[in-house]
Amino acid sequence: MGLAELDTRIFFWVNQGHRNPFFDLVMPYITEFDHWKYWFLLGWLTLFIVGGKKTKLTLFLLAVLVGVLDYSNSFLFKHLFARPRPCNALSGVHIFWPCPRSFSFPSNHAANFFGAVFFLSYAYRSWTYFLIPLAFVVGYSRIYVGEHYPFDVLGGILLGALGAALFLWIRHYWLSFGKKPNKV
Repeated sequence: MGLAELDTRIFFWVNQGHRNPFFDLVMPYITEFDHWKYWFLLGWLTLFIVGGKKTKLTLFLLAVLVGVLDYSNSFLFKHLFARPRPCNALSGVHIFWPCPRSFSFPSNHAANFFGAVFFLSYAYRSWTYFLIPLAFVVGYSRIYVGEHYPFDVLGGILLGALGAALFLWIRHYWLSFGKKPNKV
């Protein structure tokens, strides 16, 4: 079995095999960022207002990270790979709305969300146990609603991790800039 066949099998296992009334209600809600964007913005603004310099820097870099991931993925990587979405390429896909015409690999939702989660989990370790499972639920929801193959989500996770690593390095450099070195 090749990787494409494995990807398709796992896709149908989630998209068809896990179908149930509860997931049919919850997964479309979870996967649609429009349901969450105001809560994220409110949380971001609140933390930015009450936070110190380190928090403000972290939140600024978080916003830039997500913007860079979203833009580079939408206008570079997706066109580089040009993989059709499963709802456009396969028959019998359980989908909740018209299938998007944009390409599938890597998943923007996964790249943006996992990039943000990896970045925040490193910067704020106590948030990790909440954020990482939430990110996996979002990734799973992309498969469940029929818009992405599992490898699309995995590609988004890897892209998000690379972006988070780069921005954590920038954050570390920025926070250490201007500090006097420790005398030995």
